[in-house]
Amino acid sequence: MATLRDIAAHSGTSLATVSRVLNGNQSVDPALAARVLDTASTLGYTRNHNRNNKKQTIAVLVTWPSTSPSEGQQDKIFAMTYIHSIYSTAEKMGYHLDFHFGDASGQLSSYLQWKITTKQFQGAIIVGSYFALEQAYVQSLREADIPFFRLSKAPAEYRVSHSYVAVDDYAGGYRAGQHLLSCGVSTLLHIAGPLNSRDAIERKQGFVQACKDKGIQEEDIPIFPGDFHESSGARCAREILKLGKYPQGIFAANDMMAIGCMRTLQNDGVQIPQDIQIVGFDDLLLASYVQPALTTIRVPFLDIARVAVEELVRQIGCPMRKTTKVVLDGELIVRQSSGIAETNNGGGACISI
Repeated sequence: MATLRDIAAHSGTSLATVSRVLNGNQSVDPALAARVLDTASTLGYTRNHNRNNKKQTIAVLVTWPSTSPSEGQQDKIFAMTYIHSIYSTAEKMGYHLDFHFGDASGQLSSYLQWKITTKQFQGAIIVGSYFALEQAYVQSLREADIPFFRLSKAPAEYRVSHSYVAVDDYAGGYRAGQHLLSCGVSTLLHIAGPLNSRDAIERKQGFVQACKDKGIQEEDIPIFPGDFHESSGARCAREILKLGKYPQGIFAANDMMAIGCMRTLQNDGVQIPQDIQIVGFDDLLLASYVQPALTTIRVPFLDIARVAVEELVRQIGCPMRKTTKVVLDGELIVRQSSGIAETNNGGGACISI
């Protein structure tokens, strides 16, 4: 078995430097750290874990890049909606968690690549929908034969078989459209999510189908391109204000875009829901605190994370288990942004404004 001294000798550096690199110390020059990690991987070095510690490790691989300070903060807050349930479930099942966050390059760090190659964890949970980084995670995990679960579906064109637990995005989009239409809305607009996000694609498809079922064709529904961030919802609102022709209803592919759109419209004097009714998707905590409170599709974050960890642990214990695909329903949560007087277990009645 390779030792730290072997790695130091083969990489041409000191024992202390090797130790810092393998413990994730960021003070080491990146090029030198990469050389040390490549050497460790080539030599097949693995840590000598304490035999008295019976807990194994699951990696939590978060995919969102920090494209700007504000958007990066939003992404991290969204990721945290899953984290507590992942942690509590893993703890009950005797597993530690090892967290890794992606960046805008879409590349795995040398440190994470070494951990995957040398199997420093027994399984992984992939959180997020930044597809370039998801592909890198999946490829490396598959090459190392490490079982993993995604917390969303991959884009339709991604043919690699994988296990996942996800909300039924299509059904949620359909419910959002159905709800707006039941409130008497006849002109609608959709703020879509990223083009390479299957979550966003299926939410749009479900929404469009609900409209078609009521005689509204897809070409009659303006689609504004968004990126799941509040700023893209605000951009859509500015475009609506510029055109001066308001839709009666807006369905945004997530809450942050819905909130960004709603706030920008309100700042220009547009009244919600009197002038425009708005529905989001996720039911983040913020959705119930904005004014008016946001009607949305509630994603069962806690259940998704819990089921993913439970199924992953089963797969770790039985590597020959078949690919597992679990889809959970999203609940319509009706609030004032769609002109509702009161809620009733996710239901509600549309009222005249």
